Amino acid sequence: MKKYILAALLLVSTVGGFSSITYTYDQKFLKSKNEDPNLLMFCGGAYNFTRSNSKHKTGALQLEFKGPSFFGKKILKIKPFAALLGTFQGSLWLGAGVNFDINFSDWFVATLGFGPGLFYKGGGKDLGYPLEMRSSAEVAYRFKSKARFGVQFYHLSNASLARRNPGTEVLLLFYAIPI
Repeated sequence: MKKYILAALLLVSTVGGFSSITYTYDQKFLKSKNEDPNLLMFCGGAYNFTRSNSKHKTGALQLEFKGPSFFGKKILKIKPFAALLGTFQGSLWLGAGVNFDINFSDWFVATLGFGPGLFYKGGGKDLGYPLEMRSSAEVAYRFKSKARFGVQFYHLSNASLARRNPGTEVLLLFYAIPI
């Protein structure tokens, strides 16, 4: 029971910090041509895809919100995110954290990210603990409209908070629209 309480407290504190950032930014942010707007990402792909002969290889859908930059101006921008992942076997991951956007040009963006989240096994793979960390990398083409199309890869792991830490990998194609 303690591990569920610890996981819930960590997630609430992360989401609480995230929400304070998103509610305090200036509305001019969305009007600037030099800044990226908030994004809503629609993702689909493969869950547990690197494991050969696994009965838990399945499809996945994800909805992700990327918030405003709270540090950085041109090349590197640090932004909050919140995401909900669902697999075709009924597993869920709900988490929030930070992304590091690296702008190589007006049209090419690479992003590294990290965030904790709550995991529900459903009928899928048991990852060993309700608190799972997401470490992600993505590359995307940015259109003139600031929409993005790209690929996201990440690893979910409980960081050895439990004796069992099998982890899993997720590969998603995404389209992100400015909001």
